[in-house]
Amino acid sequence: MSYRYTFDTEINAFRIRFEGRVDMEEILKSDREIIGEPQWADSRRILTHLDIDADLSALTLQKYLKVAMPYMDATRDIRGRGTREAWVIPARWNSPIIQVWEQLPHKDEHHAFAVFDTEPEALAWLLQSVVQAR
Repeated sequence: MSYRYTFDTEINAFRIRFEGRVDMEEILKSDREIIGEPQWADSRRILTHLDIDADLSALTLQKYLKVAMPYMDATRDIRGRGTREAWVIPARWNSPIIQVWEQLPHKDEHHAFAVFDTEPEALAWLLQSVVQAR
């Protein structure tokens, strides 16, 4: 397994870390597990950290369109409105393929998604929407 996650009660969000070789199947598997957790309904927030040595070479635009988007369509009701996910990617060379997801049309219909260099930036964006929603 190239990931591990926990629920952080202080920020009311799931934290997940990917390391090693990361492919679309691992990302979607982790997502299925998180949205199946009992805390999901009251959180709908994911803070994702990519390990500095993570290998994203298996991710392609074709995988996003043919695998991830149909999955997102199928899980829309479980995911719920207002879902947000922030990715922290410390190695800039590793961020372009994830930024492709950030730029895909219609992805915000599933959940808001953004990429950041640091955790403080990611948390500010992730938690800002919670304050605005109240």
